[in-house]
Amino acid sequence: MTENRKRDMKRKILPLSDDPCLSFDSSSDSIEEKVSVNQVRHMRWVLQCLIEKYETTDGFGRPVDWSEWQLFLSAGYVCGFVCKDLEAGEGSAVFHKLLDTLGGAQYLTIRQLRALFHYIIRSERWGDMGGDRGGNTLWRFLESGAAEAVCNRLGEV
Repeated sequence: MTENRKRDMKRKILPLSDDPCLSFDSSSDSIEEKVSVNQVRHMRWVLQCLIEKYETTDGFGRPVDWSEWQLFLSAGYVCGFVCKDLEAGEGSAVFHKLLDTLGGAQYLTIRQLRALFHYIIRSERWGDMGGDRGGNTLWRFLESGAAEAVCNRLGEV
């Protein structure tokens, strides 16, 4: 056995989770940072997956247990739709206005869409996951038709 081979065998193999180039904080630093067309298209795709899952449930189940929710949740962080400097109040206002007037979805800006998804994701992660149905905000978003309206708006990119 060569000396290099012996030295390689003695090196401790570190798990990737300990790699110094890895960050566990995947939320965007700021709502002021732009998102790419591909990020918006990906969010539309994961939202469509979530809508399709909802349509197969007949209103039963816990959305927070669905793999489609996990996909949406991860994409929200990775695609910059969850930002450190967004306050829940901004997304909450968009959410409630959207529930009142579904036609308003056609006027939502990228910032408002990001605030909306930020609100939905954060409210599910920190508020409703322990509820009987889980995902009460998410249920309202899906049941009301707002998710479909938003998906259509995202499709314009």
